[in-house]
Amino acid sequence: MGMDLLPERVERARSLYPNINITQGNCETLAFPDQEFDIVLQSTVFTSILSDPMKRNIAAEMLRVVNREGIILWYDFRYDNPRNPDVKGIKKAEIVNLFPGCDFDFKTTTLVPPLARRLAKASWLLCEVLFLAKPLATHFLAVIKPRSK
Repeated sequence: MGMDLLPERVERARSLYPNINITQGNCETLAFPDQEFDIVLQSTVFTSILSDPMKRNIAAEMLRVVNREGIILWYDFRYDNPRNPDVKGIKKAEIVNLFPGCDFDFKTTTLVPPLARRLAKASWLLCEVLFLAKPLATHFLAVIKPRSK
């Protein structure tokens, strides 16, 4: 099951993966029963949302549809994109505030993409070394686990 806001992305995903149910819609209201999924994944969604109420609504829906033994898998930017004012990095504290009553396991990942694209052609090892400099890791990968009630 997948979802995207933009119809052209849904169309492209359906053409690439015809056996996967991909729908178009706004994630503020998910048409699924409570605790429907074992895993809910969001990948670079929240940094493209500039409205705090919308972020809270989507996070609440994610919590509603993940089962109590399941996880939310988070992958998103830690930093603003200096070339795109419509992408605003999201800090660890904000993520924690969006998902009350949860446990978190955070990792930093992804070497600065423009740098990685240039360097990887010449030296994958150099990319690995630079990745160790945590400020150059641009994304959070987090497992968010609802606490059992």
